[in-house]
Amino acid sequence: MRSKGRIAAYLVACCPFYLLATDEVAKAAETQPVDQQTSDETEIPWWFSSHETVSNTIGNWSTNIDSFLSGEPSLQHNDSYVEIRFGSVLEKDESSGFFDFSAKLRLPNTQDRLRLVVESESDSLAPESLRGESSQQDSVVSSALKTSISAAVRYIKEDIGLDVDAGIKVDFPLDPFLRFRLTQGEAIGSFEWWQKQEAFAYYSKGVGARYGIGVGYATSPTLNFGMDFGTTWLDKEGLFYVRENFSIQHRVNDKNRLGYQLSFLQSGEHSIEPDSYLYNVQYERLLYKDWLIGQIKPQMTYEAEDDYDGVFSLTLSLAILLGPEYLH
Repeated sequence: MRSKGRIAAYLVACCPFYLLATDEVAKAAETQPVDQQTSDETEIPWWFSSHETVSNTIGNWSTNIDSFLSGEPSLQHNDSYVEIRFGSVLEKDESSGFFDFSAKLRLPNTQDRLRLVVESESDSLAPESLRGESSQQDSVVSSALKTSISAAVRYIKEDIGLDVDAGIKVDFPLDPFLRFRLTQGEAIGSFEWWQKQEAFAYYSKGVGARYGIGVGYATSPTLNFGMDFGTTWLDKEGLFYVRENFSIQHRVNDKNRLGYQLSFLQSGEHSIEPDSYLYNVQYERLLYKDWLIGQIKPQMTYEAEDDYDGVFSLTLSLAILLGPEYLH
């Protein structure tokens, strides 16, 4: 628990440095003569070398685990990765923080059917009920300390779109779980559709089921429209959660993206009643190469229990991607 807190505190402390270093590195590359740039190549910033070290370590772990389980050398390209995302949510009278991470280790010698998946997990089993970040706490450090981690072996059967997760939620007490997912979909020209079915069982939280369906349409390579519907049933709570999302994704250029979303949330036991609706705009920018990403998301949320009195929030976050494919 202490180590997670130290990691979160380290990342938060480094956040401003990452942002400043992005512009400094770019400006230095433009202004320095070629000879000087060559001579300075040996002076690698510590944060850049740290990223390389961790990315190489992730690749080595994945390769070693693959070789151990299969009994054969792992010689294929390794696309295992870790994603860390953290930031702050600012509201009128208060602020909070969040810390999320996800790690997926590919095991190609198992005929590409197995993955090791380690990720932070929300306290809620119904993503349709979330208005903000799933791991929101008083601060980033508090979020990291209270993060629930799940570790699972994922079996993949691509020809029928089946994923099976067998794992354990690392909490006290330990919480084993089993998840089955089926995914179907097709792209026809600029139009695409998908649907997902999921059943899950947790030792402490009981059983549940989820269904989702969505469509998308690309008017150009840089502009996409989409809408989706999702519902989750939780046996222990005896409730259905329902959500509809309408979105627009706009890739401004190679470094900048914009997203617009409108969502309607409902829940109920026997009849579905409105809970809230929200809309937001998310601006995303590649700050350094393809592994350091800054995100800004202003949002308005209207809750039924507050007579739909709008609440404004601003989410500022940083995402760091680590793994062999992010080494350049």
